[in-house]
Amino acid sequence: METKVGYFASLEQYKPREALEQTIRAENVGFDSVWADDHFHPWYHTNAQSAQAWAWMGAALEATKKVFISTCITCPVLRYNPAIVAQTFATLRQMYPGRVGVAVGAGEAMNEVPVTGEWPSVPERQDMTVEAIGVMRQLWGSQEPVTFKGKYFTLDKAFLYTKPEDEVPLYFSGMGPKGARLAGKYGDHLMTVAADPSVLKNVTIPNFVKGAADSGKDPAKMERAMLIWYSVDPDYDRAIEGLRFWAGCLVPAMFKYKVYDSKEVEAHANIVGHDLIKENYMVATDADELIKEIERFKAAGITHFCLGNSSPDVNRGIDVFKDVIPAVKE
Repeated sequence: METKVGYFASLEQYKPREALEQTIRAENVGFDSVWADDHFHPWYHTNAQSAQAWAWMGAALEATKKVFISTCITCPVLRYNPAIVAQTFATLRQMYPGRVGVAVGAGEAMNEVPVTGEWPSVPERQDMTVEAIGVMRQLWGSQEPVTFKGKYFTLDKAFLYTKPEDEVPLYFSGMGPKGARLAGKYGDHLMTVAADPSVLKNVTIPNFVKGAADSGKDPAKMERAMLIWYSVDPDYDRAIEGLRFWAGCLVPAMFKYKVYDSKEVEAHANIVGHDLIKENYMVATDADELIKEIERFKAAGITHFCLGNSSPDVNRGIDVFKDVIPAVKE
């Protein structure tokens, strides 16, 4: 499968207009895709943003010509109803044929707790997500009104009048073994998050492949996408520190426990060491080093990169891909 290189236009780290300008620049440089974080609270507090992703996507699609655009990641089970998620992305893909996708997952406390007060266990949220995907696919695919009574969601003669000519591609977030298997079984493609390459190669991707094969799909035709942050700067230490905004993602407790205050997340992020950042993210001083960083994750089996630009000079962090993209696609 051909390697795809995508740009993560962070609505948590940058103002929405800045993210839009980055997106236009990324398309001109040659990125295959653009991804937007669908958050209510951000992964850091100081100088952070948290724009609404769906509203931003409409502007980004209109401002660009051909680049594929998706969320990364939408939780369709607590603050959103899956029928509304289905309607939103069907509308966008009808307006911009072939250019819209959605990545879904079981959510993070920082996005769901502040507006719902609810935070079910991981297994329950995974079950909810699977049921939500079923709701979305029924609405996308049915030519008749849909009535459905599930454990978590209900449809009563619900019908989507606005649909695209084809179904919206659905990326399923899988990090642990069970999540990766669910991604293979219920998603069109895998979306995972920055991890040690050995974990990707030996745990995440094999479980994704097994889930796909067990459900009768051909895993070879399914993308293995990964969200990972990078920083490029001639000063290596400055490049590492550019990734501080996302260091909280490397603290397992942020996913395991009910942590939803961005100030608390930031406090954990600020004590993460440089070695952990270097191992799990991409740090480089130039294009050649960035190519090597991408290649180590390609070797682990990643085929579609969703790259979050946390470089001290953001435009430098985009323009360097004029040299990187041709090299990693060879």
